[in-house]
Amino acid sequence: MISKEVLNKYHNWFDNYINQFLDQYPDLKENIIIKADHCRKVSQEILSIAKSLNLSETEILLAETIGLFHDVGRFRQYVKYQTFSDSKSQNHSKLGIEVLQENYVLNDLSAEMQEIIYKSIINHSRAKIIPDQNKQVLFYSQLIRDADKLDIWRLITEYYMLKDEKKNKTLELELPDSVGISNEVFEAIINKKVVLKESMKTLNDFKLLQIGWLFDLNYNYSIKRLYEKKYLERIFKTLPDNGQVHQIKGIVDGYFQKHIETFTYK
Repeated sequence: MISKEVLNKYHNWFDNYINQFLDQYPDLKENIIIKADHCRKVSQEILSIAKSLNLSETEILLAETIGLFHDVGRFRQYVKYQTFSDSKSQNHSKLGIEVLQENYVLNDLSAEMQEIIYKSIINHSRAKIIPDQNKQVLFYSQLIRDADKLDIWRLITEYYMLKDEKKNKTLELELPDSVGISNEVFEAIINKKVVLKESMKTLNDFKLLQIGWLFDLNYNYSIKRLYEKKYLERIFKTLPDNGQVHQIKGIVDGYFQKHIETFTYK
């Protein structure tokens, strides 16, 4: 069972784990810090979603744990390959499970809780959740996918606003910053489908993939928070001013409008 003391222990382990990378790889410090900050913020985002669903304290602590550890494989991935692209390196979710198991981080939890955490970590980065008979796995997978998206939107919109001052090709997945939009990406978005990473050819495709995450959100709280934070508006401002982008923006605006009437809670 997870208690506040156990969660604090996980945070301490995580901090020590990150510090090892900062000490050993000072030249890679910037992106290590970015990802560590992301993990902590996703843990905060998932806490807010969990509270909106009136979960129990144990359920909330489990969600926070998944949030903290969902990207723990990113650090091993980055120092080995200097990329956050799974297709150019290794699946970072599987690496994360390896890290947790090698360090016996979750050994004080029941096998059932470990299964929920590991499978949720695997599911957080997939295009779609793997079907599972365990409803708890499906539930926590949905939680972490929403929380992860919300903080990535924060992270990348902050970056796009400052990109001209300091480029970070790793955050851009080393994609070319050209004007075009790939047909596969455009067709997926206008049909309100999640864009597959394999379809991306340019940075604009990546931005549209990030916009398309809207259609994969699971909870009204998440849609409300995205709407209020105006993350997608900021991404649209960085895209070409053309008919394709206008069409996509119309679909996104309509999707938000459809859900606004459900935003009745504080």
